[in-house]
Amino acid sequence: MSKQRNEAFRNSCLTPVYQNAAYFFDSTEQIIQYHQGQTNLGRYGRYDSPNWLECEAAIATLDGYDNALIFSSGMNAIVTTLCTFLEQGDTILYTGKCYRKIRSFVTQVLPKWGIGVVPMEYGDRPGEGGQAIPEAMTNAKIAFVEMPSNPHLYLTDLAQIRAQIGPDALMVVDSTLATPYNLQPKRWGADLTLHSCSKYMGGHGDLIAGSVAGSEELIEKIRTYRNMMGGVLESQTAALLSRSLTTFAMRMEHFNGEGMKVAQFLETHPKIKRVFYTGLESHPHYGLAKKYLTGHGGLISFELAADGDETSKFVDALQVPFMGTNFGSSDAMVEQCSVFTYYNSTPAERESLEISDSLIRLSIGHGDSDALITDIDRALDIAL
Repeated sequence: MSKQRNEAFRNSCLTPVYQNAAYFFDSTEQIIQYHQGQTNLGRYGRYDSPNWLECEAAIATLDGYDNALIFSSGMNAIVTTLCTFLEQGDTILYTGKCYRKIRSFVTQVLPKWGIGVVPMEYGDRPGEGGQAIPEAMTNAKIAFVEMPSNPHLYLTDLAQIRAQIGPDALMVVDSTLATPYNLQPKRWGADLTLHSCSKYMGGHGDLIAGSVAGSEELIEKIRTYRNMMGGVLESQTAALLSRSLTTFAMRMEHFNGEGMKVAQFLETHPKIKRVFYTGLESHPHYGLAKKYLTGHGGLISFELAADGDETSKFVDALQVPFMGTNFGSSDAMVEQCSVFTYYNSTPAERESLEISDSLIRLSIGHGDSDALITDIDRALDIAL
């Protein structure tokens, strides 16, 4: 009866959710075939799930690689990937003004393991500002790039980094803010591309997941570490992510178009001091945006011509976006960066990262951008 149940409803339009801790085999020969990679049968829930396979195949196609793996979070994907390839005595280059948890892992954890860390500045030239010296570029085991950066949407020249690091070094790109729709890192020499799928890829604010895509050889090495470290995705969440990927292109079209509309409004408003959006010519890396990006998404950061208290008053007056720290989902989200994400950072740390008290990160949702614009204009009148 159980074997018949496994074969039932094969005409379903959606892949069923495999809520399995274990899978069975019919014979010893089947087990041997599994170990030799001759069958797609499952073995154990930390190693296998048909829901993973479906999702991973879709992500590999989107990123343009041979294969992909999904994880319990974007940070788990990053940590597992870096742990796979870094050894004591190695050096990693990283874009210094990156997502704070990535920076914390690189600067606080990796040095304890005897791994050298060298920051790269964003800009038209890797190492701009003299932090990443040519010797470090040549000797690095990994060059880790977040592109665009969070929250300023800074860019760097991927092709130039690829040319400057050693031929055996890995270029690993976290492309969460661009997504496969707006940036294809593989075209520019990236060996591995990572995403926090909790954002644009998931797209509905109802899942936490991460992914890495690359060649079959590199992915199999990472798979070994995922199996050990256990950062696997629950099958129900994998099914939700697969659902989201079916509407991914439509949602990104919306974000690209409406994001530009909101950014242009913000740039022309007299109470806005500065807008960070790669689709605007005023962005410091607009030249790189034209080279690398095909769209600019729905996240916009901007500074008010105001102090911290006035900025808080503006955020409190908004009625359309939720005050929260997510982006790429169905709901518009807003945060005053110094109060929300960087509250526990010192003033000196915030200054070094260009996090002013008036810096706001806004993510548009799936809704009407005209309503969001009207809400922003009203809140600015109240606060300033």
